[in-house]
Amino acid sequence: MSYPRQLLLFDEGSRQGSWNERMTPGEYAVHYSSFEGPSNAGPYCTVFGDLREAEKYARQQVAKRPALRCTIYDHQGLVGAPLRDIRGSEFKGDSDLSPRFRRWGGLVLFFGGLVLVIVDWSVDFRLTWPGTVGSRMLIPGLILLLTDIVFVLNARLARRRAARGEMP
Repeated sequence: MSYPRQLLLFDEGSRQGSWNERMTPGEYAVHYSSFEGPSNAGPYCTVFGDLREAEKYARQQVAKRPALRCTIYDHQGLVGAPLRDIRGSEFKGDSDLSPRFRRWGGLVLFFGGLVLVIVDWSVDFRLTWPGTVGSRMLIPGLILLLTDIVFVLNARLARRRAARGEMP
């Protein structure tokens, strides 16, 4: 089979309706976050016979269009997590919280809640509302801060692995 090849995600003319049913074991499909590409027939994926070639192609596409995200799947399709998710430097997902929001929102919620709890504690919990509101702010703030810490540590670990030439 000739690689790379393009598969329409929804092909009405095929007996096998799903894109991954038209792949063989050992093939890898690169999916795109937008379809401003050469195919005018509709949403498509590009299929490769080697994972390294699929990664190389995805990195080239992301370098050309920094707002793009390429996700690589094997022949099993959407069963389980994608094999690779390569994002351009300008890619902005719809549901992603930005690192800036996680940090500042987490700091404001956590330390704002802490100040309110301390204020209520200083008057022996006679006011009750600062302690109630503050305790409700502490947990989401802590979750945002811990999430950001995990992402930062994971990115550092990935950079170290990439510097050593290890596969993630």
